[in-house]
Amino acid sequence: MPVHLSQLVLVLPVITLGLPVESEKVKPNILFVLSDDLGWNDVGFHGSKQVHTPTLDRMANEGIILNNHYALALCTPSRTALMTGRHPVTIGLQYYVIQAAQRLGIPLNHKLLPEYLNDLGYESHMVGKWHLGNFQRNYTPTFRGFNSFFGYYLGFSDYFDHRTQAAALGMDPVWWGLDLHFNEGELLRDVYSAFGEYSTKLFANRASDIIAQHDFDAKPLFLYFALSNPHTGNNVDPVQAPWETQFLFQNVWHNVRRKYVANVYEMDVAVRNVVNSLQMRRVLNNTIVVFASDNGGVPNGYSNNWGKQLPSARSQRVSNDLMFVSDWLPTLYEAAGGDVKNLGDIDGYSMLDVLLGNNKTCPRTEALLNIDPVYNLKAIRVGQYKYILNPFDLHDSSYDYWFQAPECVYDIENDPCEYYNLVDDPDYQEVKEMLLERLAYWEGKQVEPMIPPNDEKANPKLHNMAFGPWTNDPVIPPNPSNNSPESMNLIDLDGMGSM
Repeated sequence: MPVHLSQLVLVLPVITLGLPVESEKVKPNILFVLSDDLGWNDVGFHGSKQVHTPTLDRMANEGIILNNHYALALCTPSRTALMTGRHPVTIGLQYYVIQAAQRLGIPLNHKLLPEYLNDLGYESHMVGKWHLGNFQRNYTPTFRGFNSFFGYYLGFSDYFDHRTQAAALGMDPVWWGLDLHFNEGELLRDVYSAFGEYSTKLFANRASDIIAQHDFDAKPLFLYFALSNPHTGNNVDPVQAPWETQFLFQNVWHNVRRKYVANVYEMDVAVRNVVNSLQMRRVLNNTIVVFASDNGGVPNGYSNNWGKQLPSARSQRVSNDLMFVSDWLPTLYEAAGGDVKNLGDIDGYSMLDVLLGNNKTCPRTEALLNIDPVYNLKAIRVGQYKYILNPFDLHDSSYDYWFQAPECVYDIENDPCEYYNLVDDPDYQEVKEMLLERLAYWEGKQVEPMIPPNDEKANPKLHNMAFGPWTNDPVIPPNPSNNSPESMNLIDLDGMGSM
């Protein structure tokens, strides 16, 4: 999960639309595939000559590439926006990620995407990574709208032994515990029997089983398939892939990069198998398939993902309309036959008419990439321009080398790689002021980030060596009265923090 804001533009969604969703007789099934920290240039359809992604390439050729789709730089904020349709600055989840020992999650007064779809007659299931709260059972997926959940709660998990390495900030030593669970309804179960099995294959098999067993005549299906790939497995052995898959990429000389390429290929195979399961049930033509990444990849340093970030100019079926991750909830809700007026006060826009070509005017003109009031990190895209404020010098830290200056203004249309900083250019001072005005608007809407202290009761040693709910109290504790970074055990941007 990259922390620095340069990764914000580097997500690569693909959407494939099946039968016309305006049909009142048949609601479309929805398969939403979310990868974790995938680099922009780490798919074939963006021109990579190393990474082999035939399934995603075919989806790109048959569907729509969303070239101006933005997410946030970290897992929890991005997934919060996806599930709520709201920007996390309005919820209090804009800062960093939920840590293993924090009593934190999306507040229970917020309705999530599967709950909205269930109201329209859908049956919802989830496979893969959650990372939206698990300290109390009401925050786990099957209490937030999903009929079943097979996956893990926290930020990352070993692909083979399914343990999570959790550095609860301010606590020693590092915790290790199982983080693989199979939940149905109110029954929560830890899965100890899958040791040695590659998680991507486990997740694909579970997703295929859901499709095979689902009664499509009775209810449409919403399947949220949130893969680990290509996120770090742990800090000891970061990039993980089966040996037999690594053997296929002997032409990649760097050992870690070879593992990364193999990891991405396993992701592509998993997507292929799940899509093939829809085809076998003869429902693919009435299924909306979305592939996206929650944020971009880090080529080096933090997380050691070895992703590549260079945009490519390959010609495809491309939409250049501005879109933000929070737009998926209203877009899919309308595609399912819902009236977006029923969604209340959300920040997302329905992009359905734009994607279907019924409306050439995009409703979104700006995307707040984030505001972190703790460390004064800010970024926004308005029209073709992007503003970044980053007061930290990360060149000598564990992060990769991207930032050119503490304050940046870029013309994204003419400089997509962000080489030319216009912040001091006299011709762009009005642009800078406009961007700052829009940031000020959002700063007026933001709420204080929730950063509750760590709780020793979350230690997996107290719970059969597994991470999971550890309290019956659903209340998110308040921040410490002295909300300085030191008092709240916040991450050290010059070092390594918890994931």
